[in-house]
Amino acid sequence: MPKREKALLQGKRERTLKLKKLRVKRRNVFFLALGMFMANMAFGMAFPYLGVYMRYLGASMVLVGLLSVAFNVTSTVFQYPFGWLSDSSGNRKGFIAFGLGSMGLFYALMAFASSPAQVLLLRTLQGVFGSAMTPAHSALISELSTRAGSIFGLFNSVENAGYMIGNFIGSAVSGYLGVRSIFLISGGLLLTSVFIVLMIRERPTGKRSLLGMILVQEGREGWRATVRSSAFRRLLRGNLGLFYLTVLLVMIASGQFYAVSSVYFEKTFGGWSVGVIFGIESLAAALTGYYLGRLIDAHGPRRFYLLSIAGYMAAFFLYAVVKNVWLVFGVAFLSGVKWVMTINSTSAYVAGKVKANERAQGMGLLNTMMSLGWVVGPLIGGYLAGISFELDFVSTLIPLGLALILVLKL
Repeated sequence: MPKREKALLQGKRERTLKLKKLRVKRRNVFFLALGMFMANMAFGMAFPYLGVYMRYLGASMVLVGLLSVAFNVTSTVFQYPFGWLSDSSGNRKGFIAFGLGSMGLFYALMAFASSPAQVLLLRTLQGVFGSAMTPAHSALISELSTRAGSIFGLFNSVENAGYMIGNFIGSAVSGYLGVRSIFLISGGLLLTSVFIVLMIRERPTGKRSLLGMILVQEGREGWRATVRSSAFRRLLRGNLGLFYLTVLLVMIASGQFYAVSSVYFEKTFGGWSVGVIFGIESLAAALTGYYLGRLIDAHGPRRFYLLSIAGYMAAFFLYAVVKNVWLVFGVAFLSGVKWVMTINSTSAYVAGKVKANERAQGMGLLNTMMSLGWVVGPLIGGYLAGISFELDFVSTLIPLGLALILVLKL
């Protein structure tokens, strides 16, 4: 065959292969987005009413705070090992599906709980097994596009849209069918999302034995997993380590507020308001997430991270002083924007600072810092809310102000 014909044939094969890869990538984006949309509907229904459900079962505010602590302690412990396992096996969708299925099972069981202690145990188990999802989910999203800010923005918009719809559905279900029904429906939605995620086509990967696993050591060569050096220590050095500290401080403030906010909203504005306020936050995040992601790609994540911290400070202060429910809806919109800006900017920052073969660990450590903040924050929030909700909300300005100062040093 003449060289010219060989070159044309080779070019045609390469174009066909590129088109095939593009179709697979688009298929994966679709099924992951659909699965996570449905999963976040379930989360949006159940999460805002966990504190209300605990109070319904007779729990004190301290126990309401411990509900978040128990979940996030176990998430903090298990997210990094699950991220290591996801990298070492090259499996993303399996860990996502396992985490979603576990969350769904334990939510469904909560509907039959008869005491706060039973809910607390089930929430703890959710933290253990549900943490399989988070690092694999973040890593798979980052592998679907080279434009980290845009792809995280797209998924944050989709997921927050699902969460928003779940918030409003949860408010209606609570009023017509009761709080217990929320957890049964959420469990069913999560189990359905598992089957959708399993339709993702992952590239075949090399696997190796997990015997002698060292949790803090891992690296990948392309799609293959090999142990090379301590990525964990490297991720905590220099500016990246300082960045992780600021995330921890921001999430301490977040945990202080959100661990008790549903009880505050129910007490101040009525039970119907809980799902609506959370729904407006999610609506704001869904509407702005993709566009904020594009702006982050264009202008860099650091400045948007600074804006998000300022947004936290403004939102939590306003929640403490505003007593008109209609004005609170406006505060909720601001709060939703600052949340999606935080997720987009922090995810893009880590994706841009870590090596590709350590990305799941980098994202896992980011999620671990978020979870760890939600271990410390609810302990503070549960105690201070027992004195005064307003005192708890205003005191979040301390860790947020410190985080703002440290980010300025990055």
